[in-house]
Amino acid sequence: MKSSRSPLKGRVRSKSWVRVQGGPVLACIDMGTNSFHMIVCQATPERSHFEVITRVREAVPLIRRSLSAHYIDEEGVRSAIRILKDMKQKALQRGATTVLALATSAVRESENGEAVLDRIRQELDIEAKMISGREEARLIYLGVLWSMPSLSGNFGIVDIGGGSCEIIVGNRKERVFSESYKLGAARLTQRFFGKAAVSENTIKSLHDEVAGVLRPAAWKINELGGVPHLIGTSGTLQALARLDHEKSGEEEADLHGYTLQLSNLAAIVDEVEHAALHGRKVEGISADRNQTILAGSVVALETLRSLGASEIKICTAALREGAVVDRFLQTGWLECGLDNHKDPRSDSVHFLLDKYRASIEHAEQVARLAAEIFLQTNWLLHQYPESVGHLLWSSAMLHDIGTFIGRNGHHKHSYYLIKNGGLLGHSEEEVNLIACIARYHRGAFPKDSHDSFETVAPGDRKLVGDMSAILRIAEALDRSHHQVIKNVKITMEPASRGKLDDKQVSLSLNVQTGCKCESELWAVNEKKAFFEHQFDVALKVKINAEGTTT
Repeated sequence: MKSSRSPLKGRVRSKSWVRVQGGPVLACIDMGTNSFHMIVCQATPERSHFEVITRVREAVPLIRRSLSAHYIDEEGVRSAIRILKDMKQKALQRGATTVLALATSAVRESENGEAVLDRIRQELDIEAKMISGREEARLIYLGVLWSMPSLSGNFGIVDIGGGSCEIIVGNRKERVFSESYKLGAARLTQRFFGKAAVSENTIKSLHDEVAGVLRPAAWKINELGGVPHLIGTSGTLQALARLDHEKSGEEEADLHGYTLQLSNLAAIVDEVEHAALHGRKVEGISADRNQTILAGSVVALETLRSLGASEIKICTAALREGAVVDRFLQTGWLECGLDNHKDPRSDSVHFLLDKYRASIEHAEQVARLAAEIFLQTNWLLHQYPESVGHLLWSSAMLHDIGTFIGRNGHHKHSYYLIKNGGLLGHSEEEVNLIACIARYHRGAFPKDSHDSFETVAPGDRKLVGDMSAILRIAEALDRSHHQVIKNVKITMEPASRGKLDDKQVSLSLNVQTGCKCESELWAVNEKKAFFEHQFDVALKVKINAEGTTT
């Protein structure tokens, strides 16, 4: 059954009750395709800004080759772990209390990407996450907002990485367009120039390919009013801007805010192409960057042409700075006028809830009851950290969005919509867990033979089962969709001789005055089998009779 209700205007939306963890000194590592970059930052006592303590960069050619193989071999894994271990040590020496590592396209597209990240987490004990292309774009956007406070009106952002190219359009309050394209400099270098010598035909084919891929984006952005200002991030664009500045003969200047004209960029690309055709390196470009500068410069040029931009302004901040801004905003260590971006996790959940017209009242009631059960059963039936509670909250809020497609099998539809909905503020692993928990709020118990459950790492399958079991009970407690349950209380039942029986659990329901809860009582008794199975208990349901006609 599809809900025809639109979001309630003026309604105060619930937010995830789970706090994001992080201290005043944060290290963020951008696990890029071409190189790993680390930035260590310290929030100031007044919380108006943060200071960059140190920066570290190291090339990772062994990771780059996974773009074509779609697999990170053992040599590449060991290389990555060695680099990350060294970076972590330097971060700890600078006082970092949290080390965050974000994996982008190379790891994201590798068959063993999640296994590699799990190994990194196990061996190095750092917070390693895989992020989607759209999440990458969101963090780049935050990095630009932070580093360019005078930027106003609508603007576009272009970030040319090793594996992907992100294009974002928005203003200081919101993004109106955000996409990731497989137009990274290293990816295109391998594809067009990996096996054959550079030729005029291959260069022309590369130009045509980039222009073709960007054509739909250009059309959409033009429909949105175009981009009066274009901002460029990433090493490729900085390298091109540096070449342009050197031609001017002026003294070396800070590239942040440097404006590169389209005509100058076209001339530089001509020189880069000419050098490549004659087997020469481009002077003024590092040896590592020289390997990909041809493809990267073509992407830069065709992007400006596609978007109708006459110039691009360089921003030296990008993903890693954006990740620091994001974490400091969410943990309360940064108060700098970016309040619209303080709670991306809750905002993205509500975006999907509104998009698929699910019942907000039912979703919030189920999420609230699920949180009560989770917190009251912690250390009683399970020992999950608070962060798992956010996964449960998100799943509870979104468990019914599949009804937008159809009532029958809506739990499976919810799984699909969550997986592909672009939940921002979450890692790819978190999105998958949220989708799976919602998938099992009804229907069959999780099985290894289910395609959805097969995607869950073996170490997380118990978590999915436990959170799904809690969600089933919470959902049953609003069977009527009338929010008749005020709150619940979980207790252990007494056994003989006054002792508590760890196999007997009581669920006491406090009902709204004058309300009936026959539907809820029936539904809990129907759905409690999974809860009892997961936690190896017998669940007894009790009703607080005060104020109820039940």
